[in-house]
Amino acid sequence: MDLPAVDDVFVLAHPDYFNRVLVTDVDAFGKTEDYRRAFGNGLLSVEGQQWRRQREMMQPLFYREQIRGYTNQMVKCTERRLETWNAGEIRDMETEMRDLTLEILFATLFGRTLVPEEDQELRDAADGLNEWFAPSSWILPPWVPTPARRRFEQSTKRLRQEVRRLLEANNQTNPRQSVGESNTPNKQQAPEHSATDLDTPDLLTQLQQARTTENGAPLTTEEIEDQLITMVFAGHETTATALAFTWYVLATNPDIRERFQQELDTVIDERPPTYEDLQELEFTDRIITEALRLYPPIHTIPRQTMADIEVNGYLIPEGHEIHLSVIHVQRDEQFYDDPLSFRPDRWTDEFEEKLPDFAYAPFGGGRRTCIGREFALLEAKAVLATIGQQFQFDWEDAEEIELEPRVTTRTKNGIPLRLCNRS
Repeated sequence: MDLPAVDDVFVLAHPDYFNRVLVTDVDAFGKTEDYRRAFGNGLLSVEGQQWRRQREMMQPLFYREQIRGYTNQMVKCTERRLETWNAGEIRDMETEMRDLTLEILFATLFGRTLVPEEDQELRDAADGLNEWFAPSSWILPPWVPTPARRRFEQSTKRLRQEVRRLLEANNQTNPRQSVGESNTPNKQQAPEHSATDLDTPDLLTQLQQARTTENGAPLTTEEIEDQLITMVFAGHETTATALAFTWYVLATNPDIRERFQQELDTVIDERPPTYEDLQELEFTDRIITEALRLYPPIHTIPRQTMADIEVNGYLIPEGHEIHLSVIHVQRDEQFYDDPLSFRPDRWTDEFEEKLPDFAYAPFGGGRRTCIGREFALLEAKAVLATIGQQFQFDWEDAEEIELEPRVTTRTKNGIPLRLCNRS
């Protein structure tokens, strides 16, 4: 497509193209400059050996056996937010879920409690990271100081201040260990904001320990700061988007909502959900999977050609942007019957076996698949189960939502839903 002030952007919308860009010819396609401008040396933007070093260091934090220890905190954060809700209110689920997932992120990965209805400046700063990718700025050269870019710079500055404060507090609580010392925090010295009831280390501790490992060069202070800012964006924005759209499709499909509630009543009843409970919510799994298909939080995966590339007879010159259109592929009738309908029951084992690779790719794919996939899915299910026990939502607008994507899938006017107590 042609855009003013920028080179041509090439949109690829077939699973075969995704496989080539993300797997078979991955070195021919690099990250775009926008990501490095926005996230510095964070995991989202770095390449090559620097990316491998960071990925190897961070991956253990997101192993399934590690993240299960975060379940209790996810549920507690959700319960604290529910204390601010009242039946009969109309609340914008995009805003509510962004606030909630930020609270969960800070509690589980950063060891910092955000109280609902407080820390508004920090919440605004976290939301402001999306401003770099605002449509009004995206079509302009990077040196143009648009209002959205100024908001992004202000947000980054505020978050960097918070990150430095968190690092300093972490240093005082958990002084750096020398190589060979135990990585298990001393429970007698653990702060009151300890991430979990288990020995699951928070991200701050993990990053600090990376400075003392024997394998590879230690992380610099700037890398650690960039990593934490990257996690603020990637660790709450995408999950919040998934949750907001899931509440919307449940509100507009009351028969599916009723089955969802029945499963919660059968498996969990009225007690707080545990990790083991969440593993039994099979229909809820399908609801999340289908919501991610219809409204993928990352609607497009941008890359940049590292050399002249031929795709299906077309030449894409070196240095040009390509976009892998996730939302187009996941709504393509080649792969999905009635693709614009919300149908969780389509996700049978037989259907998934026949589905081509990358016809479903809400978490990307290949070696750079989303590192936080398991964390995000656990968080989504914990939030849905905790809220779904107490509330249901109604959509009262006569019109469907209108999408206005940025780097994540967003709506033009929010997702206002009426809160109703479960009858």
